[in-house]
Amino acid sequence: MSSKKAINLLRRGMTPPMTVYGPNVKLLSAGANTLTAEDSGKTIVFNAAAATTVTLPSPRLGMQFHFITTIAATGDHEIIAATNAHGFLGGVNIVSTTAAKADAFSAATTGVNDYITMNGGTTGGGAGGHLWVVALLDSSAAKCWGVGGTLNGVGSTMATPFADS
Repeated sequence: MSSKKAINLLRRGMTPPMTVYGPNVKLLSAGANTLTAEDSGKTIVFNAAAATTVTLPSPRLGMQFHFITTIAATGDHEIIAATNAHGFLGGVNIVSTTAAKADAFSAATTGVNDYITMNGGTTGGGAGGHLWVVALLDSSAAKCWGVGGTLNGVGSTMATPFADS
């Protein structure tokens, strides 16, 4: 935008458009973290190598979160549904950063898997891995959350990050 156009907008009491990144990003600290409905639409960053757990809020249709890992996990990085009844549907690809290996894994089609665990090795958790989690239902039922993405793993044999509580 030209400075002349920005000045004219300011004279009319309008502010020029700008991009704000801060409010759309949530950095997770090591330990327990809980997301709220207000966090929907944010990029959620695993920003500590140590064990980090994040609990999703109760699902509301269309709620979504984008998770990304910026540092290799030395402890489990976990995404947990709010209750055992809120399960995942979908799957992830895990690509090894140390061997020419990759594999794909899906959550149970019944929607009973309510944990995603990235261990920094065979189940993902390497820097640069990312997941999208989207609420498919707004009730407490299996298959509430859709998930997809690509995780970075370590080693020659990748393993599923999906589990039941």
